[in-house]
Amino acid sequence: MDDHDQAPERTLLEWAQVLCPDTPRKRLKQWIAAGRFYLDGKAVSQAGLRMPDPGDSLALGAPDSSVASWEHRKKVHPKLTVLYLDESLAIVDKAAGLLSVPAEEQAGKSALDLLGDYLNDPRGDAQRKRLFGGPGLVRPLPVHRLDQYTSGLLCLALNEEARRALIDQLQRYELLREYTAFADGRPRAPSGTWRHWLKLDAREYRQQLFQEPVEGAVEAVTHFTVEREFEQHRACRLGIRLETGLKHQIRIQAAAEGLPLIGDRHYHPGTIKAMQRKGAPLPYGFKRQALHAARIGLLHPRDGRRLDFESRLPADLLALQKRLS
Repeated sequence: MDDHDQAPERTLLEWAQVLCPDTPRKRLKQWIAAGRFYLDGKAVSQAGLRMPDPGDSLALGAPDSSVASWEHRKKVHPKLTVLYLDESLAIVDKAAGLLSVPAEEQAGKSALDLLGDYLNDPRGDAQRKRLFGGPGLVRPLPVHRLDQYTSGLLCLALNEEARRALIDQLQRYELLREYTAFADGRPRAPSGTWRHWLKLDAREYRQQLFQEPVEGAVEAVTHFTVEREFEQHRACRLGIRLETGLKHQIRIQAAAEGLPLIGDRHYHPGTIKAMQRKGAPLPYGFKRQALHAARIGLLHPRDGRRLDFESRLPADLLALQKRLS
C-alpha cells in the first residue's frame, strides 16, 4: 500500500483548501455550492463529502450549469413561490398580505423568513440540497421591499457580496422594477414621468409629498404608461417603472396626480371614507391596494449575465380587471 492509499480521509472543503490555500473558507464553500469543483471531471457540490486524497483528480473550474442555479416555479409556502435560485440570489413571487421582511410591530413570518426556512430545511428537494447542502445556515438578505399588501416579484440576496452588488444596481437605477396598477381617475396623458419630493412622517409610517425640494425630503421619480382605460368607471390600468424606490412611492405619487390606486387605505380618499363608515362597502369590493410587481430585471452580481423575470396578475387583480371592463 503506497502513501497515497494511506492518506486520511478529509472533507471536500478541506481538500479544496489544500488546492486553493489562499482562498477564504467561506468563498470555497460558495464555489463548492456553485459546482465549481470537479472530481474526475464530474461536478461535486457537497462540502462535507469525505474522501481520501483526490490528488490531480480534483480540479477547480467554471460553475457547472446543472448545479449553479435552477429556474422554475416552486411553491414553498401558500404565499411564496420561488422563481429563480442560485448561491447569490433568489427571485420570489409573494402574495398580497405577506411581509417582505420582518417588522417589529407586525407578527407573522415574512418572505425573508419563509425563504430561509426553505433553504435551511434538512429535507427538501435534491437540487436545493446541491446548492445549499453545506453545514452552515443560508441567510437571505433584503435588496428592496414590497409593501405588505402589494403582490409580486422580490429580489433577495444570499450573501453580503451579492447584496452589495445588487443594491449598487438599485442606487444606479440599473435594476428594473415594473408594476401593474389599477387606479381611479382619468389620466391627463398616455404616458409620462411623475417627479415629487417625499418625506416620511414622524412615525415613519406614511409619506408626505412636496412639489418642490424641502429639507429632509428625497426626490421620487416614477415613469408611467396608460395600458387601458375603463371609461364606464373612470378608471385605468397603468404600467409603472420605478426609477427611485421610496416607501409608498407609487401609491402617493399616483394619488397626487389624480389617480389614486383602487383599494389604497392610505392615499385613496374614497377608500379612506368607506373605512370610516362602519359597514360601508369598499370601492369595487377590493380590499388592498391594486398594485402588483410584475417585472424585475438585473445583472447577475457574480458573472454579469442579464436576468429578467415576470409575474402574472394574481386572481384578485384579474377579477378586478374583469369587473372594470
